[in-house]
Amino acid sequence: MAHGSLYTLKDRPDMVYPGISWPEIVRMVKEPQAKDKADASFFIPSTYRQHDGRAHQAQRERGAFRMLALDVDQGNPHRKEVIQAVRDVLGDVSMLVYSSSGATEEHRKWRVLLPLAVPVSGEEYEAAQSALFYLISQHGITPDGALARCGQPIYLPNVPISKRWPDLSPMFYDWEIVRGANVFLTDGSPIMQEVERREEQRRIANDQANRDRLQREKQRAERRIQHPDDVNPVDVFNDNHTIEDLLLRYGYERQGGSAHFKSRYQSSASFATQNFVTHWVSLSGSDAAAGIGRSKSMGENSYCFGDGFDLFVHYEHNGDFTAAVRAYGMEINPPKIEMPANGLDDFEYVEPTVSDHISTESDPQDYIDIPDAAVDAPQAAPDWPTVYDMFDEASIEPRRWIYGNHYLRSFVSVLASAGGVGKTSLQIVEALSIVTGRPLLGEEVKEQTNVWIVNLEDPLEEIQRRVLAAMKHYGIQPEEVRGKLFVNAGRDFSLKFGIQTREGVLPNTKLVEYLCHKIPEKQIGCVYIDPFVGAHSINENDNMAVNAIVGEIRRVADETHCAIGLVHHIRKGNGEDASIDSVRGAGSLIGAARAARVVNRMSPDDAARIGIDEAEARSIFRVDDGKANLAPPADAAVYRKMIGVKIANGEWIGVCVDYKLPDAFDGISGKDAKKMQQIVAEAHTSGEPFRESSQSANWVGVAVANMLNIDISDKKGKGKVSTIVRTWLKTNVLATEKVMDKKKGRETNVVVVGEWINSDEV
Repeated sequence: MAHGSLYTLKDRPDMVYPGISWPEIVRMVKEPQAKDKADASFFIPSTYRQHDGRAHQAQRERGAFRMLALDVDQGNPHRKEVIQAVRDVLGDVSMLVYSSSGATEEHRKWRVLLPLAVPVSGEEYEAAQSALFYLISQHGITPDGALARCGQPIYLPNVPISKRWPDLSPMFYDWEIVRGANVFLTDGSPIMQEVERREEQRRIANDQANRDRLQREKQRAERRIQHPDDVNPVDVFNDNHTIEDLLLRYGYERQGGSAHFKSRYQSSASFATQNFVTHWVSLSGSDAAAGIGRSKSMGENSYCFGDGFDLFVHYEHNGDFTAAVRAYGMEINPPKIEMPANGLDDFEYVEPTVSDHISTESDPQDYIDIPDAAVDAPQAAPDWPTVYDMFDEASIEPRRWIYGNHYLRSFVSVLASAGGVGKTSLQIVEALSIVTGRPLLGEEVKEQTNVWIVNLEDPLEEIQRRVLAAMKHYGIQPEEVRGKLFVNAGRDFSLKFGIQTREGVLPNTKLVEYLCHKIPEKQIGCVYIDPFVGAHSINENDNMAVNAIVGEIRRVADETHCAIGLVHHIRKGNGEDASIDSVRGAGSLIGAARAARVVNRMSPDDAARIGIDEAEARSIFRVDDGKANLAPPADAAVYRKMIGVKIANGEWIGVCVDYKLPDAFDGISGKDAKKMQQIVAEAHTSGEPFRESSQSANWVGVAVANMLNIDISDKKGKGKVSTIVRTWLKTNVLATEKVMDKKKGRETNVVVVGEWINSDEV
C-alpha cells in the first residue's frame, strides 16, 4: 500500500512498500479515512512490495494477487444492484463493497473487493479482471477497465473532510460486508470459462489473420517479381511503422506494458485489440462495425484484423484504401503536380513556387493575381521594437461578432462534445439564424451574412434532411436561404489543410489560397468545418502539428475576415460532465481558439434534481462557454432540446430548439411558504424537529412533499422537493441549527423557521 498518489519508491531500491491485511481493510470500510484524494491511501492487491511495485510490468512478472476488484463509476447503481450483479456471476462469494470518495447520494460510485481462495500471477490477474468486467457488464453494471492493469491503484475507503458535516460524519458514505466463499479461479469457474473463451476466439482470429497476411505477402511478392521497379506504398508503410506505434498514434489505450489495447470505439472495459507485431487482431464487435481492417464472423460475434496500413487507411483516410495508397505514395515519392482545374476536387500537398503564383496559363479562378512588382519589390529590413502610439479609443474598429459571443470575424471558434448529442443540428439552426437574421434559438444575430457548412462526416443527403427539417419547424422559406447558405458534405468530399510526414507537417497552401479567393467571392462570413479531425491527416495529439494546421485555418479566417467554427470531439469520460479540458487531442487547438463551447447531454441525475422526466432528459443538452477570450462569460447555462420534425418524405428528423428549465416553484405561493414555516415551528415545539439531511427518516422534505402533494418515491419528485428545500434555506424562509442527537451522541442539523413571512408578503 502507499499513502498519497505521488508516493513512490521507484528510485529507492533499498526500501519496500508497507502492506495491509484483509482485517485492516475491513476496519477501514467501517471507519473510512478522511483525507484529500491526493493524500489518500491506496493499495495494489499483490504481495510483491519491492521498490518497483507500482510498475505494471513488475507486478505482471513478479506479483501474486490475493483478490479481484471492481471500480464502478458509471450508471449510478444502488449498492444492492452491484452486489446482485456479482452474485449473478460468481454466486455467494465474500466481498467488501464501499462507496468511493467522489460518490454522492445523487451519483453513487462503488469499489468491490473479492478475496481469492488461491493467489494468481499478474498475467492471470489481468486476464481474470478483464473477463470479470465483461461478465459483470452483462448484468447492467459497467466497471472501469483501467483496474485490469496489474499496477493500477485501488483507493481504500475515504471520505474527505470537504464531504463531511461539521461533526465530521460523512455527507454520504455507504458500505456492506458480504460473507461467503472466497473466489476460486478453477477451470470450471465462470471467470476462467470466459478467459478460455476469449483465448480460443483470439487463437481462431489470429490463425485467420495469419493466413490472410501470408496470402497478401505472397501476392505482393508475385507483383514485385512481375514489376521489379515498382515501389509498393503498402510495403514501405509497413516497413517504416510498427503496429505498436500506430495503435498509440490513433488513440488506443494500452493495458499496462502488455500487447493488449482498447480502441476509441469500444464501450466495454476489455482491451480487445492484440498486437502480434506483424499484424493486429481485435475481438471487439464495435471495431468490426466501425470498419477497421477486415472483419469476419465468429458465430453471432464479429472480429477484425489487419496490418499497420489498414490502421492508416481507417483513421487517416476514412477507410478509403485507394486514397491512402495515393497519399502515402506521394509522401515517399512526392511529384510536382499542377493545381487542379477545380480547387475542391483533389488538393495536392505541394508548396507553390513564386512562378506558381504568377502563372498566366493557370485558371484565373484558382489564383488571386499577384503583380510582378509585388514579387520584385525589395523587402525592407524590420525596425523592432515598435513605439506604441495609439491613444484614440474611438478609432479602434470594434470586434465583429456575427452570432452571440460564439462566431467572430477573423477568428476561429470550437464546439466540442461526444458523438450523437446534437452539435451538428445545433450548428445548422445557428447557420439558418445567421443567413436569415432571425434569433431562432433566442441568441442575438449581430450580423446577417452568408454561411458555408462543410461536413466531412455525414452524407450530403443527411445534411439536406436536417436543413429542410429545421426550415420547416421554424417556418423559413427557400427564398430566405437561397444564395446565402452553401453546403458541401459527403464521405467522398475532402478538405485537408495538411498532412504529417517524417519531415514534419506539410501544409496544403493551394487549398488555403483557393479558400481565400472563394470565400470573399461568395460573400461568406461564417464557415463551419465538422469535424476538425476530417480536415487534416496529422496526429491530433501532436501539439506542434495541430498548431501548424490551425495556423493555416486561422490564415484563412484572417485573410477573408470570416469566422470559422471547428467541431471537435471530446475524450471518453467517466460519467462526469465534459469541460474544455476534455477536448480530444493536443491543447494547442483550444489555445488557438478565441471562443469555445462544450456540449453535455443532461444526465438522469441532473434531470431528477430539477424535476424533468428521464425520457425527456435524453433529448436535452447543455451548451457551456468553455473559453471566451473576447466575450463576457455567460450569465446562466444555455440549454437546447432535440425535437422530431416530420418532413415530406415521411421521415422524422431531429431539430434543435431553445429550451428553458422548469421552475421548481411553479404553482407555489408565499402562502405555501408561510404554511411550511408553521409546520416546521410546530415540529420544533413538539420536540421532534425536522432534519436537514435527506437520508434521515424525519427529513424536512417529507413534510414539504406532503404539504404540496408531491410524490417523492421517484427521482423527479424528490429532486423538485430538494430544490424547494435548498431555496427556502438559502432565502432564510427556513434555517438550520444544531441540536444534540441523544441516540447518536453527537450534534446534528435540524430545520427551524428563518425569518417569518408577514401578512403583506403572503
